[in-house]
Amino acid sequence: MASQFKQLEKRVLLRKKLSESGFEVRMHSYDYYVIKEKFVSIISLEPEFNKASIKKISCNLKGSIPAIDKIYKIVKEIDPKITIEVRE
Repeated sequence: MASQFKQLEKRVLLRKKLSESGFEVRMHSYDYYVIKEKFVSIISLEPEFNKASIKKISCNLKGSIPAIDKIYKIVKEIDPKITIEVRE
Protein backbone atom coordinates (compact mmCIF):
# COMPACT_ATOMS: atom_id res chain seq x y z
CA MET A 1 0.00 0.00 0.00
CA ALA A 2 1.38 3.38 -1.00
CA SER A 3 1.87 6.21 1.47
CA GLN A 4 -0.27 9.32 1.55
CA PHE A 5 2.88 11.19 0.51
CA LYS A 6 2.25 9.98 -3.03
CA GLN A 7 -0.10 12.98 -3.24
CA LEU A 8 1.60 16.30 -3.94
CA GLU A 9 -0.73 18.02 -1.46
CA LYS A 10 0.62 15.87 1.40
CA ARG A 11 4.25 16.59 0.44
CA VAL A 12 3.53 20.32 0.34
CA LEU A 13 1.75 19.98 3.71
CA LEU A 14 4.91 18.39 5.15
CA ARG A 15 6.98 21.34 3.96
CA LYS A 16 4.44 23.75 5.44
CA LYS A 17 4.33 22.01 8.84
CA LEU A 18 8.13 21.87 9.01
CA SER A 19 8.30 25.60 8.25
CA GLU A 20 5.65 26.35 10.87
CA SER A 21 7.80 24.41 13.37
CA GLY A 22 10.68 26.82 12.85
CA PHE A 23 12.67 24.97 10.20
CA GLU A 24 13.88 26.32 6.90
CA VAL A 25 13.06 23.72 4.26
CA ARG A 26 14.20 23.10 0.70
CA MET A 27 11.89 20.64 -1.02
CA HIS A 28 13.10 18.73 -4.08
CA SER A 29 10.41 16.30 -5.23
CA TYR A 30 10.55 13.59 -2.53
CA ASP A 31 13.56 14.96 -0.62
CA TYR A 32 13.62 17.71 1.98
CA TYR A 33 16.72 19.53 3.20
CA VAL A 34 16.02 20.81 6.70
CA ILE A 35 17.87 23.70 8.34
CA LYS A 36 17.59 25.27 11.77
CA GLU A 37 20.45 27.76 12.07
CA LYS A 38 22.60 24.96 10.58
CA PHE A 39 21.82 21.96 8.42
CA VAL A 40 20.00 19.39 10.63
CA SER A 41 18.47 16.67 8.46
CA ILE A 42 17.55 15.19 5.10
CA ILE A 43 14.15 13.56 4.71
CA SER A 44 13.67 11.13 1.83
CA LEU A 45 10.20 9.85 1.02
CA GLU A 46 9.50 6.64 -0.88
CA PRO A 47 5.69 6.68 -1.01
CA GLU A 48 5.38 3.70 -3.37
CA PHE A 49 7.00 1.55 -0.66
CA ASN A 50 5.32 3.35 2.27
CA LYS A 51 8.76 4.31 3.61
CA ALA A 52 10.62 7.41 4.70
CA SER A 53 14.13 7.96 5.99
CA ILE A 54 15.37 10.78 8.17
CA LYS A 55 19.12 11.29 8.11
CA LYS A 56 21.10 12.66 11.03
CA ILE A 57 23.78 15.18 10.17
CA SER A 58 26.94 13.95 11.87
CA CYS A 59 28.72 17.32 11.86
CA ASN A 60 25.76 18.88 13.72
CA LEU A 61 24.43 16.20 16.08
CA LYS A 62 23.65 18.84 18.71
CA GLY A 63 21.04 20.35 16.36
CA SER A 64 20.20 17.23 14.40
CA ILE A 65 19.03 14.91 17.18
CA PRO A 66 16.32 17.20 18.66
CA ALA A 67 15.24 18.21 15.13
CA ILE A 68 14.75 14.57 14.16
CA ASP A 69 12.34 14.05 17.06
CA LYS A 70 10.16 16.90 15.79
CA ILE A 71 10.46 15.81 12.16
CA TYR A 72 9.49 12.24 13.03
CA LYS A 73 6.32 13.42 14.79
CA ILE A 74 5.34 15.70 11.90
CA VAL A 75 5.76 12.95 9.29
CA LYS A 76 3.72 10.52 11.42
CA GLU A 77 1.03 13.16 11.98
CA ILE A 78 0.48 13.38 8.22
CA ASP A 79 0.77 9.63 7.54
CA PRO A 80 0.56 7.49 10.69
CA LYS A 81 1.07 4.25 8.73
CA ILE A 82 4.37 5.17 7.09
CA THR A 83 7.52 3.30 8.15
CA ILE A 84 10.32 5.67 9.15
CA GLU A 85 14.00 4.78 9.37
CA VAL A 86 16.36 7.16 11.17
CA ARG A 87 19.77 6.89 9.53
CA GLU A 88 23.22 7.93 10.72
